[in-house]
Amino acid sequence: MGHMEKKRLIIVAIDGPAGSGKSTAASRLAAAEGLVHLNTGAMYRAVAYFANEGGIDAERQPDQVVEVARKMTFEYRLNEKGEQRCWVTQNELQPPVDVTPMIFTAALTEKLKPVVNNEDVRAVLVQKMRDAAHGVLKAGAKGVVLEGRDIGTVVFPDAFIKFYIHADLDERTRRRAKELLAKGEVVREEGLKQQIEYRDQIDQSRAVGPLKKADDAIDVDTTNMDPDQTLAFLRRELAEKRAASSN
Repeated sequence: MGHMEKKRLIIVAIDGPAGSGKSTAASRLAAAEGLVHLNTGAMYRAVAYFANEGGIDAERQPDQVVEVARKMTFEYRLNEKGEQRCWVTQNELQPPVDVTPMIFTAALTEKLKPVVNNEDVRAVLVQKMRDAAHGVLKAGAKGVVLEGRDIGTVVFPDAFIKFYIHADLDERTRRRAKELLAKGEVVREEGLKQQIEYRDQIDQSRAVGPLKKADDAIDVDTTNMDPDQTLAFLRRELAEKRAASSN
């Protein structure tokens, strides 16, 4: 790489259904490669949070939710410990607030659906995602790893490399159950399975940014792979891609 004046900024897009292991894969790949992992779901969560705080019913007042998304400015910042925090300004009159502890709660997850499925909200947030990623790159990051449902198809169709991570339904149900049991929650596998199937259905059928594999995405079936094997696979593919693009 030494002879090249300008290093290519790396944008890694990771898409896949709920419970496929893509969040774990994205954060571990970013850590291993010295890139910044951006959780795109955080933006939808921030909109849901502020809409809820403002007494807006996201199902019945979709236009007001779009207003919340438009006025919001979103920034990823690292704290002293190097952890990523989500700083949001609700509108130009308000100071930025670290909303990280408020937005990653189970109670908020239940309020996400009408926000995520609002086409106008998605259109606004796709632009904010691009801006946030470019902001992080401007601040000196070598690259970013973004994960979601439509990063490779809609948000960054020209990403440096794209992965589509998936696993079969039973395996995804098993992993989710294990995760919840570790938190001490009561789990009914059959109910969980239906919940994941339902999420797949919503994700695949929505009009804007549906979950689907980009034509040029590398297929990663993690059904029989543990997180270490998944990470090794992603790193190998990224190294090959880098080698090929520097020639």
